[in-house]
Amino acid sequence: MPQELKQAEEFIVQQWLNTDEPLSLEKLKGKVVVAVAFQMLCPGCVETSIPQAKRIHAVFSGDDVAVIGLHTVFEHHEAMGPEALKAFIHEYRVDFPVGIDKPSEDGTGLPQTMRLYNMQGTPTLILIDRQGRLRKKKFGHEHDLVMGAEIMALMKA
Repeated sequence: MPQELKQAEEFIVQQWLNTDEPLSLEKLKGKVVVAVAFQMLCPGCVETSIPQAKRIHAVFSGDDVAVIGLHTVFEHHEAMGPEALKAFIHEYRVDFPVGIDKPSEDGTGLPQTMRLYNMQGTPTLILIDRQGRLRKKKFGHEHDLVMGAEIMALMKA
């Protein structure tokens, strides 16, 4: 018997950048959601995951696939505030929406979405199907061919 897929939890975002209105997974139902949790001082994020998210955003129609960045800061908090992130997004030409993960209640622990999704670190890839179900959560980089195949499979499902 196939395992029942669980609904993806809403991201807990304190501020959205690159979008006119706050996003929610509920509003994005009907689209495949590719979310990339990153930190701007994370080498793997800068070298692989953000460029990959930009390619996905460029290749797939926004009618079918929503690409979201989730800036989830769990270290060097003082160096990665919203103003620094805005400059980073401009310099790296990130044109998809980016949510800033809400910090822990005490401001020192893991950000709230990172904790909710039990992420190991950054980059983390989250793939959500058209019905809003969590289909993949992967710490580290995923190969472009694997990503393209998985996105297409979810688009066709």
